[in-house]
Amino acid sequence: MRYFLAVFALIATFAQAESTGPDGMTTAQLAEFLKSLQTAVAKDDAASVAKLTRFPLKVNLPKKITLKAPQFIAQYSKVITPKVKAAVLAQTTETLFRNSNGAMIGNGEIWFSGICLNKECSEQTTKVIAINP
Repeated sequence: MRYFLAVFALIATFAQAESTGPDGMTTAQLAEFLKSLQTAVAKDDAASVAKLTRFPLKVNLPKKITLKAPQFIAQYSKVITPKVKAAVLAQTTETLFRNSNGAMIGNGEIWFSGICLNKECSEQTTKVIAINP
């Protein structure tokens, strides 16, 4: 019985100490961010998507452009196209591609990553960093 309790305690410790992936995010952070993004995109809520985005944002339309938040909101339908929306809504946390650049939705329609909020990177947030309609 003691052995069982020790193993259970060890497993619980590992579960609590989830490490960050190469993109600077834990699986829990990925899941939470993806859910928030999917909710905002499903409602076509440009302002909420903008709050989940790091600006200036690089958007690879036929011509590469850089948008600030007000421009993004004004051009939302050109950036979050039906193809991008479908990719976001179909994405699952388990099938996200992850590397040191971030996490990729679909075939690269959206990339998001952990962003340091201070020099030490002791405070972080997650933001969309690129959109490729």
